[in-house]
Amino acid sequence: MEKELHAKLAKIENKYKWLLFTFVLFTSILLLSFILLFVYSQTTEFGIIRAKGIIIEDDSGRDRILIGAPIPDSKNRIRTDTAKVREHWSKKYEDQDQFMSWYSDYLHSTDGIVIMNEKGFDRVLIGDKLADPNSGKRLFEAAGMTWNDKEGWEMGGAGVNTSADGKARSMIGLDDSEGEAVHLVALEDGTKALIIGGANGRLMIGMSDKNGQWFQNEQEFIGVKFFDDEGKVVWEQKMNVDQTP
Repeated sequence: MEKELHAKLAKIENKYKWLLFTFVLFTSILLLSFILLFVYSQTTEFGIIRAKGIIIEDDSGRDRILIGAPIPDSKNRIRTDTAKVREHWSKKYEDQDQFMSWYSDYLHSTDGIVIMNEKGFDRVLIGDKLADPNSGKRLFEAAGMTWNDKEGWEMGGAGVNTSADGKARSMIGLDDSEGEAVHLVALEDGTKALIIGGANGRLMIGMSDKNGQWFQNEQEFIGVKFFDDEGKVVWEQKMNVDQTP
């Protein structure tokens, strides 16, 4: 009986020693892991990823997002495939060959991001030196954001336009099927206005410094003007009525 008791005690003692060893080993590993994690978090810096361009595909392998300065070429982008440009866009013009001639001089690149739909039409452009709309060349170098309909026709934008002489104007524009519809502008000549355009002319609400080009005013102007489709003032309402006309 005594021998059996000693044997059981020895067995229990061995189990205890094994459990103690396992616990100490586990605790040491856990402690070492925390130390390494702390040291790593204090000393390691994440690197910089450098790339000339990035193309993000959808689950069908089609190019959908182009990132770069300028953006990389894409086999799926409609606006850089002249055959598809003629097929989809030139048909809207009476002289298709003339349109294609104009189109060959358009700016298609962008320093930033272009997001395309599954058919390859540009939907959203964000960045500097934005691409020209497919309807014509921009009069200014544009930086900001533009958005298009599902067939790539520009429907609006927001950003800063810079002229050849370095002057800048800030604009937010909304277009409709007929062209420019509503714009909020802060122009280089001191004009600040809401412009609503239509087939019969444009309505301008805002203010301008002396000799403003957009309000066609010689004196400082605050109020509303309506211009016909030839740019002639046909109605106006001044708020600064104390000033001489």
